[in-house]
Amino acid sequence: MLGYFILHLLTAGLFILVLSQIVRNQKIDDIEAEMQSVAFVLAGHIVDLENGIHDEALAGHLKRIGTLTNMRFTIITFDGQVVVDSVKGTQEIGPHGSREEILIAKRDRWGFTQRYSDTLGVNMMYGVQKFDNSNIDIGCYLRVASESYEINHEIFEIQTFVWILALILSLLTSTLMALFSVRSMQPLSTFAQAARQIGIGKYDTALTTQGRDDEWGALSEAFQQMQTELNRREQHLLENSQRLEAVLSSMIEGVLAVKPSGEVMLANGAACRMLQLTHPEIFGKKLLEIVRIPELAQAIEKTQLQRTFSKTEFKTISGPQKTLKARVSMLANEDKPGVAIVLHDVTELRQLETMRQDFVANVSHELKTPLASIKAYSETLRLGALHDENKNMQFVEQIEFQAELLNQQILDLLQLARVESGKDTFTIAEFEINRVCQASYDQFVEIAVERKLDFQLDLTHPSPVTAADIKSIETIVKNLVVNAIHYTPENGSISIASHVKNDLAIIEVKDTGIGIAKDQQQRIFERFYRVDKARSRDMGGTGLGLAIVKHLAQANGGSVHLKSQLGKGSCFEVRLPLKTASDCDHGDP
Repeated sequence: MLGYFILHLLTAGLFILVLSQIVRNQKIDDIEAEMQSVAFVLAGHIVDLENGIHDEALAGHLKRIGTLTNMRFTIITFDGQVVVDSVKGTQEIGPHGSREEILIAKRDRWGFTQRYSDTLGVNMMYGVQKFDNSNIDIGCYLRVASESYEINHEIFEIQTFVWILALILSLLTSTLMALFSVRSMQPLSTFAQAARQIGIGKYDTALTTQGRDDEWGALSEAFQQMQTELNRREQHLLENSQRLEAVLSSMIEGVLAVKPSGEVMLANGAACRMLQLTHPEIFGKKLLEIVRIPELAQAIEKTQLQRTFSKTEFKTISGPQKTLKARVSMLANEDKPGVAIVLHDVTELRQLETMRQDFVANVSHELKTPLASIKAYSETLRLGALHDENKNMQFVEQIEFQAELLNQQILDLLQLARVESGKDTFTIAEFEINRVCQASYDQFVEIAVERKLDFQLDLTHPSPVTAADIKSIETIVKNLVVNAIHYTPENGSISIASHVKNDLAIIEVKDTGIGIAKDQQQRIFERFYRVDKARSRDMGGTGLGLAIVKHLAQANGGSVHLKSQLGKGSCFEVRLPLKTASDCDHGDP
């Protein structure tokens, strides 16, 4: 409405400006013609006077005529002197020969101008007629003047009328246009509301303009079709997104999609876990600013520059160190394409490779050592020591000791291989933990006393009951006690304990021996790993005892844990599933 109102007023103002100019010009033309007519009439009257322009009665005549016509008359000689004026009479009012209207009349016989009168102090219109008829001896300029006030007043009245009319018409027109616009554009609010509903994901908004036989009706049908199509596409995108999310979340490989600018636009849970990141932290940020891994940065740069895929392998920096293998490929064929990164966690694979290499080296070394001793003692006997009564039996005993050690290593390797392969047969039955602990105590108490060790048995009552292979558990406890005896110096102590903790049957073998350093505790259960290699070999250890303990515990549904401090001893805790009285009543196997 305001726009229409202002537009109408601007149009009215332009119309009034043009109309005022036309009316002003017309009025001026009329007044100029009237002045010229009056000048001719007045010239005829002056001719009738006895003394012409010098007649004493002329001033009175001019004053009366001026009053009747509301004009001012002035007679000026050719040399510019004022003879008589209808307002000033015969008073001296200065020369007028240089006035613009006089100069024009001198040239064209009739001159007309509009200017400000210094004599009267108002805006005036001047018409001058030149008379030079020698017969009547009135050679002079007859000037007729009229104020511009009346013209301005008339024009102002016209302008006022037109402005009032324009204002009324503008208000009326703008009001009608506003009413028409409100009525015609009312459906816009309906469409706006429907668009807002679409913006928040609601596509079932019904339009009240449907069924109208006009443009709004056609637009409603098109809008309704758009709603249906958008709803269909959103559902399709949502289904695809859910499928993609389900596939990505179920993958063990990490998947990342990176924009050409380096910002992450997609990352599945596996990738975040591998890189120790969270979803809010990674999305919308540059990957290489969050994960500062030079190998990955080089692979991404190589893929973008050479426009091919690249592979790399690196270790993570933060959190538990992992070994990751990455395959980087292009996302789109652009000047600087984005990349897709697929991550594989090869930490266990590399650890297994390292363990395999260590195993091959260790088993070769472990088997080579007793064989070398056997060979050396045999050669010594062959070269003459066989007949040395003081040494021959000692060498034979060493050969027997090394052969037994070699045999035990082979037996332990076979047992470990059977356990790991799952082909070893286990007889699962329920038994009391205290029974196994007591048997191990009875078996090694004399050996412990001989080595001046304090061997204690601390059993809880009633005894915890577990369901496992009793021979396996006996082997576990036996190996732990043997290790404790071997690595505990004289006057130390060893204990076997049983108790229940967190619904688990616990067997504890504790000693006050040499202990195990923190950095070695993670590898203590590896094959052939020895804390004190020379001492364990001299005592006949095979280096496989704790590896067998670990695998037997896992094969029976349990686990083994170590708490140790260097120089203060160790505590091995075997955790087995606890069988309660109710389990026994139900006849669990």
